[in-house]
This record gives sequence, C-alpha cells and structure tokens, in this order.
Amino acid sequence: MPTTPSRVFIVPPVAAFFLPVFLAFCILYFLYFAADLNRYDGESGLFQYALNDHDHFVYVTNIDRILFEDLLGYEISNDIGIAAIYMALASAFPFLVDQDYTLIALVFNCITLIGCYVIYADICNYCKLGQIGNLSFFANLSLIYFAQMINKDMLTIFAFLLAVRCGIHQRMWLLLALIPFFALVRLQLAVFILIFAFLMATPWPGWRIICLYILTSIAAGVLSIFVSIISDESLGEGFSSFLVNFNRNYYVGYLLFNPLRVIQFIFDAYASFSFSTEMGGVDMAKILRLPQLILLLLLFRPLGSLFIHFRHWLKTRARPIVLVVVAYLLTWLMNPTINARYVMLITPVLVLFALYARRYPIIGRVS
Repeated sequence: MPTTPSRVFIVPPVAAFFLPVFLAFCILYFLYFAADLNRYDGESGLFQYALNDHDHFVYVTNIDRILFEDLLGYEISNDIGIAAIYMALASAFPFLVDQDYTLIALVFNCITLIGCYVIYADICNYCKLGQIGNLSFFANLSLIYFAQMINKDMLTIFAFLLAVRCGIHQRMWLLLALIPFFALVRLQLAVFILIFAFLMATPWPGWRIICLYILTSIAAGVLSIFVSIISDESLGEGFSSFLVNFNRNYYVGYLLFNPLRVIQFIFDAYASFSFSTEMGGVDMAKILRLPQLILLLLLFRPLGSLFIHFRHWLKTRARPIVLVVVAYLLTWLMNPTINARYVMLITPVLVLFALYARRYPIIGRVS
C-alpha cells in the first residue's frame, strides 16, 4: 500500500547539467525560428511547421481585442482566457514584450517548464525511479516546441503533473483552489481536475469511472450539436465529422465510438514517424515527438499493464498517476478533434507510470 510521502524534496544533481542544457536548446530553437516572425515561413525550406504560429496569432489577436475593444466575454474554446493571462504578464513585465509577444512567451514557458521538471523529479523521488526516471523527462523534445509562442500546452502538462503531485502529497485542496486559473487556460482542465478529485476520493473508483464515462460521452455528444466548439471546415470529412453528424441524430456517438477514438489518437501520434512534407521538407513538430514516442514503445509492456492490471495499480504508489491518465481520457475524449499534440500532453505521465511498472512488476515486490 502507498505510504505517506516525505515533505522534504531536493532536486537531483542530474538537473544541474541537463536542465540548463535543455533550456539552452529552447532558446536556440527560439533564436532560429521564432525571434523574427517576419522571416519565418512554416511551409518552405528544409525545416517546416517548427512553430504553432496559427494558434499564437489567434491569442495575440485576442489580446488586442481585450486591450482595444474592451472584450470581456468567455468562449467555450477559451482563447480569451490565455490571452488575458498574457495581457497580465505583459502589464507586469513590459520590458519582455515585443510586437508579437514571442519573447515573453518564451520566458513564461521556460519558467513553466522548470516547474514541470521540479514536479516530475519529485514524483520520481516518491516512486523511487532513480536517475533514469529523472533523465526520462528530457526525452520529451516536444517541450522545446511547446516552449515557443503563446500556447496552452505547457501549462496543461504542468497541470497534469501538479495533479499527480497533489494526489501523492494529499493536497487536493490546492488543486481545487487552482481551478479558476486553469479554467482560464483550458476549460477542459477545470473538468479534468474535478474528475480527478472525484476519483481520488474513493478507494475503488470503478463504478465512478463507468458513470463518468457515460456522463461525459453523452454531454460531449449534446455539446457537439448545440454548441459550436469547432467549425465544420476544421472538422473536415473524416471520422470526427461522422461523429458530429451521428450525434445530431442519436446523441450517443461518443459513448459508442470513444474506444475507437483512443486508437485514432495513438495512430495520429505515431503517424509522426512520417515526417516528410509535400513541400520537400521535414515537419519539425513531428520530429520533436519521436524520442518520447520511441521511449513509450520501449516501455510498451509495462505501460499496457495500466489497463490489464488496473485494480492492482490502484493499491500502489502509482495510484495518482493512474487516475490522472483516466481523468485525462474522460476529459479529452469530449473534444471532437483528433490531434497528436493532445497525446503529447499526457506522455510525461504515461512515462512515469511505465517506469514505475517496470521497476515494480506485479510478479515482484510492490512498493
């Protein structure tokens, strides 16, 4: 059974070298691609799609709308929330603000990245994963991509890791208190936190998971009909569009097809191995995903035990990690779109679980 963790935590010596080096790569990536957006073209040259510039400029536009049009409304896609956060940062640190908000985004994202590592190392310390566990953080090169431009992804990863840590240290009150902030980042994060807290509150959450799956699936089906979360043009003509049309008639598209959508998420992530583009270049976002995806392939067997021996892991120190994965699935499957980027958000938590399951296999002694 899990034991009460120590409140004392020291960042391991490995961070003294690898964390500054990783941050240096984030800065070099910024200097090469993002420092001057006037010369950046994501669809030409050898290195393409190196930045999520589309979302960035959506958020910059919303910052301008807040500043000059007194825009205070809330949208379910919540592009206003992250814009409001950056507007507050710009007011507090005006010397970091450039025309496109790229420098302040780099600084804020790198600080968040440091926070992610500190929490990740704390979880490794609690789960006794050693130096390998700490080093595994740096296999996630997508963090370099997320460190660039205004985005919701770095804060989302931080929220997932913080949820694990709050579960470990029995500080769910802190996570619940942060719901208003995380709701500004992504409305889904507020739902995620509530689901995670609900599951953590019972020793065996099996029936709660089943009830939540039915509730969130039907709610997502209804929302896809009556609330415009994403345009039909963005959905295209694939499976996501089929689900929306199915829901318009029966409301249970997500309830029936979410298991298939999980497979789609995995397939979309591993499609990153096909990283050449039609314009003769390479997709940098896909390339940066590869080390983390390869690591998960190497850890496939212990990772698979999360679902095969689900009840067992709920009795171990991995319990908060397992329930974060469950809460993520229940929440993100409400999203009508399939995107490999969403998969990369949860991969740090998946790696933590896989390393724990590998270190403490079921046939051996469980800590």
